Amino acid sequence: MACETPLTERRLGKRGQALVVAGESGPAWRVVEGIVRLDLPVPFGEEPGEEHFVGIAWGGDLIGAEALMFGRYGYTATAVTPVVLEGWSQVAAKEPAALLYARFEHRMGEVLRLRAGKAPERIARLFELAQSAGAEPLRLRLRDIAAITGLRIETVSRTLKAMEAGGLS
Repeated sequence: MACETPLTERRLGKRGQALVVAGESGPAWRVVEGIVRLDLPVPFGEEPGEEHFVGIAWGGDLIGAEALMFGRYGYTATAVTPVVLEGWSQVAAKEPAALLYARFEHRMGEVLRLRAGKAPERIARLFELAQSAGAEPLRLRLRDIAAITGLRIETVSRTLKAMEAGGLS
């Protein structure tokens, strides 16, 4: 079965680095700092490189916990910003599972809010989230902003230019 990593183990991730990869096995991790995007693998027959964004994780969230139950990761987790992870073990965890579940539910609501409304509103929400997670919003990559907000890269670029010209960024 999947291994459990001691809580004291830390791992640093660079922006754009895959932290866990769908189909591989490994431990669960808790996000200490930074923002992580979660993507499902590309289904058979679709273009490689096409992304299927499903969520985000930051401050206190778990990534890879499904590997503890199923022996492998169900999605790929990629650092949107530089991240610090620490190993997570259900046995050694100080937070009850109910709190982790409530946090997960809240995050899914955040993701839905990031994908609804007009482009400037979506991007502004993402920038607020990035700031609350301790990241520099303007250092986010266009492709990450587009995937997380459900917008095309071209739309993100035009919107950012308009926001900057209007003094809103």
